[in-house]
Amino acid sequence: KQPARELRFVLRKAFAECDEIVKQWEETFQHAGQIMRSLMNAMERMNDYVASEGNLGVLSVIPNAEKNLQMKLVRSIERLLSAANTLLEAFKSLCEKVGKVLDSVVTQQQDLQESCSCEDLWSGGYHAQPSIADMLEWIYDVQVELRKELGLREHMMKRINLDAVQSCAGLIDLSQASLFFNLNRYRARSDMVKIHCM
Repeated sequence: KQPARELRFVLRKAFAECDEIVKQWEETFQHAGQIMRSLMNAMERMNDYVASEGNLGVLSVIPNAEKNLQMKLVRSIERLLSAANTLLEAFKSLCEKVGKVLDSVVTQQQDLQESCSCEDLWSGGYHAQPSIADMLEWIYDVQVELRKELGLREHMMKRINLDAVQSCAGLIDLSQASLFFNLNRYRARSDMVKIHCM
């Protein structure tokens, strides 16, 4: 039973590492949402400006005022796009961290599982205890789901087009939804590991 206990300890440690990664992911997700909402507002302002160019009251009379306003809006959008791309890199880095956690677990599993029985690997020690196979699959699920979330965000950034603000609004709204990663399910699984794999 000792190798099985060691492997459970390895998985518990892996979940602790995933907990920190998921926490960072959620923080980055919230920050990205704020950036994307600001980007949408800036794009809408630019769209309104283009539609009203020459009819902006005092601004249309003052020399270069309209041009200066346009340049400010352009710079604002450029800064927000740069920030969004920086966060995209942060998402990529977190996906890579999950991959490293999973690789480490798989390596240690290969070293220990030959000394484990099928019952050790596929069944918990008691009814509520998750099996080693289940826990390994759960970490794999985190990797797959976060990679899908990353892929969605990469797709969104490629599709953002200042000439099609209305279509971008839908894309930005979509990018702020967590379509693949189920945080509540992950937390429930992590809690099970913490409670039953002491």
